[in-house]
Amino acid sequence: MEIVPSRAVAVVEGSQSHMRYTLSVITVYLCVVIGRPCAAADPAAEPYLQAREQRNNLEYGAAGKALESWLSRHPDDLHALSDLATVILHREMFYRGILGSHIYGELGDMFRTGEIPYTANFQQRLFSVLDNAQSLAEQRLKLNPNDQDALYWAGTTHAARALFYFTMAKSYLAALHESTDARKYHAQLVKINPGFADAWLVIGLNDYVAGSLPWYLKFLASIAGYRGNREEGIDEVRRAREQGHWARDDAALALAVLTRREKMYPETLRILQGLAQEYPRNFLVQREIAGIYRIEGDLPAASKALDDLVAKWDQQQPGFADMPAAKILYESGMVHQQLGEMDTALARFERASKVPGDDIFVYRAKLAAADLYVRQNRRPAALREYRRVAESVPETDEGKAAKRAMKRIQSSGGQRADSGG
Repeated sequence: MEIVPSRAVAVVEGSQSHMRYTLSVITVYLCVVIGRPCAAADPAAEPYLQAREQRNNLEYGAAGKALESWLSRHPDDLHALSDLATVILHREMFYRGILGSHIYGELGDMFRTGEIPYTANFQQRLFSVLDNAQSLAEQRLKLNPNDQDALYWAGTTHAARALFYFTMAKSYLAALHESTDARKYHAQLVKINPGFADAWLVIGLNDYVAGSLPWYLKFLASIAGYRGNREEGIDEVRRAREQGHWARDDAALALAVLTRREKMYPETLRILQGLAQEYPRNFLVQREIAGIYRIEGDLPAASKALDDLVAKWDQQQPGFADMPAAKILYESGMVHQQLGEMDTALARFERASKVPGDDIFVYRAKLAAADLYVRQNRRPAALREYRRVAESVPETDEGKAAKRAMKRIQSSGGQRADSGG
């Protein structure tokens, strides 16, 4: 039995903040399970394989063009429509900086921000593709309620909407409603065909989330007839990863999120390393690897991973032109600083501070560089950087920290000319 929206409201009212977190696990990776199993050698699979590789390498423009070209000749292709919706949504999430899995943890940035800015044209285009796919899937289900492909695509369209509502619109009840509908279709599918392994991803994520609720919400959910188990949920996602076809990579991403939450870091690292090997132009995955190394305290490995990203950006390797250079340079500097390699750290901060644009990491790098200037007794240089941060982003945490640092230096007579600068 599913949780219908009226019952879901009662559950959410019990703990809105906790529900926002648990929703994240299921919604962030729901929309990416697209397609039906077929042999890779099948010529008909070629446009999907090409688009999947391009999408997983963050090449959204090329993936979108390939799918649109295919759809111009095959307008009723549910698989291609679903893939196109995913490309549209992921591209927007990427440019808004909300695609990385690390921001969806319990204390991630996603829960400290309001609605993500997006244009009406983006939403209109996304929902146009989703509505078309949903209509075509429902037409097929009217003719044959056991149409396995139609059940799968009907579920994925709801999953894509859930992702949009959670990440962009921040409408958590709408996200819950859509994710529940997604599970309904996929649960019906595996009843017909338990071997349709791709569908276990949505089911597994739902089971994990239900099993992760605090006891009082879990009790309310059980009254509504909805139960879950975290371990079973992870196993079901693993099944999609190991036995699925089109959802394999997306199940791997989901597993990376779940195992990281469960502090199963060796498994998380193996998953991410496999994805990085398969999709070498995806710098987000490589950055995630560096993050796991940092969590485990392996700073030399984290340093190497981040330095490799910087080198690829410097060499203008394919796929790295859009890398958030200020962020990577800043994070590299922080790791080198933790290792006691202050000269390298400062060089990273100074480079990050000069990256064009208004990325907040530009100002974090300026702040970090200024702190090191203070250590080197280069107070005029430090004041200069603190002042730039304070004037450029005065209402941010970085701007306020810069103002406090300036007051400390000035109160200690730091305005006098020093030898450094």
